[in-house]
Amino acid sequence: MSKELISISSIDINASLSQIWNILIEPELAKEYFFGAEIITDWKIGNPIIFKGEFNGNAYEEKGVLLNVDPNSQLQYSHWSNFDGLPDEPENYRTWTFDLYKKSEQIQLSITEDNIPTEKQKNRSDEFWSEALLKIKRLAENYEND
Repeated sequence: MSKELISISSIDINASLSQIWNILIEPELAKEYFFGAEIITDWKIGNPIIFKGEFNGNAYEEKGVLLNVDPNSQLQYSHWSNFDGLPDEPENYRTWTFDLYKKSEQIQLSITEDNIPTEKQKNRSDEFWSEALLKIKRLAENYEND
């Protein structure tokens, strides 16, 4: 099993850094791009992050730890899912990194997922993040501050 596989996806978004950041950390908005998963965390480095949801009629709970929370710049956390069929051990956690970069009039959001165990799972991650980025873009470009 190779742990060297990495999924990298990015998209340019016509929105402000703060709009995109809010979409990344606001649980109700995150639910839309995480395919209905409820995110539970306090966004403090070193604290847990939990994803709860339902997939194909089966309830699930995934988890990780917040590694970096740098507003309007980077969000990073570890992530473990029982869907991988691997034990809940540190070496089986992936790292998800969301980086925001200002590019003239747009913001580039780049998502990196590392420590992917198989090529098949990498392809699944590539598809997942491509879809998630399109949803984040749509949310951000239609975002309205209350």
